[in-house]
Amino acid sequence: MAPPGFLILGRVLKVTGVRGEVKVACFADSWEPFRNLDRLWLSRPDGSSVPLPLEWSREHGRSVTLKLTGVDSPEAATGLIGCEVAIPREMAPPPPEGVFYHYDILGLRVMEEERLLGTVREIVETPAHDVYVVQGPAGEWMLPATRTHIRRIDLPGKRIEIEAGMDLVNVTSGGEEGAEAV
Repeated sequence: MAPPGFLILGRVLKVTGVRGEVKVACFADSWEPFRNLDRLWLSRPDGSSVPLPLEWSREHGRSVTLKLTGVDSPEAATGLIGCEVAIPREMAPPPPEGVFYHYDILGLRVMEEERLLGTVREIVETPAHDVYVVQGPAGEWMLPATRTHIRRIDLPGKRIEIEAGMDLVNVTSGGEEGAEAV
């Protein structure tokens, strides 16, 4: 697991070359914003983390091949399988307008006007759009991350504002409107 304050970019899946190259499952939609990085941090499952200079990267859809300085054989690369690839948050390029890193969304308060509905504790990626899992007084419920449901994401204010009058808590948590008679 990456240390606090780090943005996880992906996870090493396997060795893919004779010179120590590794294949990484990219957690971003594209590696393009990160292709000019010169250093990556590899975090092992035991919690240790090591910075390694990046020689080159090559994107292949939702995966990327990395060549890291000092990892020069398949045997050396084998020890990296399962490691998270991360960078310090301050090194992350700003996302495009209207796009947010998951790192920024987790922990935000979900508000309907001034009424607290809960806090985003998890993000589920679906083919259509992300879904925020919110923990609130009414229990756990899901908020579709769409413009229809979300009025505004205010990162400095640490809040997500939803449209007033949308009773998402009852509808998505099996409340009265979503309950079936047996």
